[in-house]
Amino acid sequence: MTALRAQTASDSAAAQETKMRLALASFALLAGLSGAAGAQSLVYGVTLGNVQAVRDVNQNVSAITGLLSNQSARHINSAMLTFVLYDAQDREIGRVRDDVVGPLAPGQIKQIRAVTPLQFTRVTALGVDAR
Repeated sequence: MTALRAQTASDSAAAQETKMRLALASFALLAGLSGAAGAQSLVYGVTLGNVQAVRDVNQNVSAITGLLSNQSARHINSAMLTFVLYDAQDREIGRVRDDVVGPLAPGQIKQIRAVTPLQFTRVTALGVDAR
């Protein structure tokens, strides 16, 4: 019985390590892509996907939208997303934040929207502060 428990604990730790490596590899891959491609794992259990940026020339602003998903077992009361904006020469030209008001229950998905007057050619998610 003790050997079975040790094997189960070992398997669980190996599975968690594999998941973490996959999450880090996915984040590294997606960090180099434009914001419109794929999903980014920002914090353990929080994923940002379907990120798109649309310029409204009439209002002279850009809206960055996406879906924030709580894939953890914990409730999230609020989250602060930070996006990095780049110009055509791939230089950082600014950052924009979006405060996502919760609660965000485990498994719940919420639409996010950050607005900026800056003109940019690429956006990436820098991080999220989930509370």
